[in-house]
Amino acid sequence: MALVILSADTAAESKVRTVSARRLVVGVAALVAGALAGGFWLGYDLAHADRAVQVVLDQPAAEAEADATDETAIVEMPSSEPASRFLIGRVGELSGRLLRLEAEAILLAKRLGLESDEDGEVEDDPEEDSKATGKPAEGGPMIPAIGEGLSSSDEAMAVVGSSIEMLEADLRRLSETLSTIDEMAARQVVESMIFPSRAPVIGSHIGSRFGNRSDPFTKRRAFHSGLDFPGRSGTPIHASAGGVVIYAGYRGDYGRQVEIDHGNGLTTRYSHARRLRVKPGDVVTPGQHIADVGSSGRSTGPHLHFEVLKNGRFVDPEDYLRAG
Repeated sequence: MALVILSADTAAESKVRTVSARRLVVGVAALVAGALAGGFWLGYDLAHADRAVQVVLDQPAAEAEADATDETAIVEMPSSEPASRFLIGRVGELSGRLLRLEAEAILLAKRLGLESDEDGEVEDDPEEDSKATGKPAEGGPMIPAIGEGLSSSDEAMAVVGSSIEMLEADLRRLSETLSTIDEMAARQVVESMIFPSRAPVIGSHIGSRFGNRSDPFTKRRAFHSGLDFPGRSGTPIHASAGGVVIYAGYRGDYGRQVEIDHGNGLTTRYSHARRLRVKPGDVVTPGQHIADVGSSGRSTGPHLHFEVLKNGRFVDPEDYLRAG
């Protein structure tokens, strides 16, 4: 089999070329093989290109993750420093409050008479003198400076934690001290309320004192069991202390009388009254108006006969009034 190809080289001349079938098959096979080879190499190159792209894409992802980790560390590490600064500042604030509370406790103790006001002289301390360098005195615990000696947040927390523990111990001690002072203050208030230290007639002077005297009726030597407070009839008589009224009525030579039990074996009596303003069983407070000055009973004129008894025995009322 042969193929005839006509070619025109020029307009005047024509040539006929003959191509055998064998050569045609070989040429087509060569073209097909070249196409297959080109396709193979193209696929191979594309496959390698995908891997390269994948590697290029994977690498930045890993770096991004590492960068994210580093960034997280960078963000978290400084956050511990503000926390440390906050806690240390809190310790300073609580320490200031502790000092103020201690000062208030000392002042309260002085006011209650639990501590002396007098300032004693301080003896010279040779050891302290040896420390003097001519510079202003300084001191305090050794704590690393913020941002310098604290190598990590754990160390900062350890320092702050130690300070907080000491501060909590001081606060517990102060709380116990204040509680004790409060109990003493409450006890003193109660004792003051039931202690007959207030004058029963305001503005009156003592006319006749406790002890032996000349009896105003017989002019003989006799014992006077209390204090006399002269005053105008109707002048208010006040309770010298708080307590419970155990008697209110007319009692022989005493005339109209009020008797108050203050506890601890102490009682007071208010005699020769014109009018009684309380009754047995009443609870009275210090300074309460309990009766009016009069001249009932064995009396030469309007006055109050005031008595204090300790465990049933007469005692000098002036000792209690002076204490108040």
